[in-house]
Amino acid sequence: MTIINKDFVMELANEVDEPCISIYLSTQAAREGNFHKLEIKLKNHLSDAAKKLKKEWDFKESEVEEFLKPAYDLVNDINFLHHHEIGLALFISKNKFEYKRFNTDIKDQLSVSKHFYIIPLLNKLMVNNQYYILALSKHDNKFYKANSDNITRLSRYEVEESLDDYIEYEGENTNIQHHSHKVSASNTVYHGRGIVMEEEKEELLKYLRQIDSNLKNELKNKEAPLVLYCDEGLFHYYQKVNSYNHLFDKFINGNPESLKENAIHEKTWDVVKEYIQEQKQEIIEEFKELKGTSKTSLDIKMIVPDAFYSKVYSLLIDGNRELKGYFDNQRNKVHMVKDGKDSYDLFNFAAILTLRNGGEVYVFEDMVPEGINIEAINRY
Repeated sequence: MTIINKDFVMELANEVDEPCISIYLSTQAAREGNFHKLEIKLKNHLSDAAKKLKKEWDFKESEVEEFLKPAYDLVNDINFLHHHEIGLALFISKNKFEYKRFNTDIKDQLSVSKHFYIIPLLNKLMVNNQYYILALSKHDNKFYKANSDNITRLSRYEVEESLDDYIEYEGENTNIQHHSHKVSASNTVYHGRGIVMEEEKEELLKYLRQIDSNLKNELKNKEAPLVLYCDEGLFHYYQKVNSYNHLFDKFINGNPESLKENAIHEKTWDVVKEYIQEQKQEIIEEFKELKGTSKTSLDIKMIVPDAFYSKVYSLLIDGNRELKGYFDNQRNKVHMVKDGKDSYDLFNFAAILTLRNGGEVYVFEDMVPEGINIEAINRY
């Protein structure tokens, strides 16, 4: 499973060696066993890239071969062709060769330009968020990394002990049940046959602190949500010891001990998906509310210069659109030109400039408000 994070997107956005080749491929055919079709598609894209390098960038045949060699090496690697997700992206410049696999489909695209084409990646940052899952029960603490389609257990970060090693339970019930939604250190009471006695609370907290400490090894410097699947009482206790800034305030209430991974994934993804949709809606509402005011612009001829001079605070882009041209920063003017090495996608360029200057970029392929291809909210 490949997770696209902002650090990788920024790495591409900051690339200054040109030309930059970006190839996006749907690999659904390979997933269905037709590896030859993927091989042909990739070769065709590389052939088209070679033609552009010769025609528009004045590359000699030997220079083209050297430039594209890492990509052709992949085409000839049977293991690479047989190891697949649903989508594939390759990024090639003079000193860079990267490829990423996606577990969601992607449209076939080729860009040979002054910049890497990052619009599809920015869309995936919005719709295919990585998140973590901590499944807690009496006998287990299981830790997972997941996104919309996959779940992977990270057992090396789990604590070997269980609650049994810390607390003596009365009865055989594996659940810890919380009596009230109001929680405090002094009045928390648990009921049912699985009772946590008042004097055992510190042992419970000690156990949960050990779990939190182990998870730090994976969660350090991460921003992905952490979703808990556990009884309500455990969730409230874990909140007390948690040191991760992105613990989800919503959790799955129940005992995950006997559940298979796909069931845990399904229930937690429903919560995360709802959160993503809420985030998207909030972003859209902000842009709709400010549309037409002095703080916003819908004109690419104004947006690109504003982004160049760090004026753009955030950018909303319809990922289904593109507009070719180039920016003359000496004259502070955008020109509309469809072909040639000086031409590139202006929406993509506006996104790159905004990111380089500390702004936020949101690329949607759905839910885009009517009449907006691109909209900028300015800092001043």
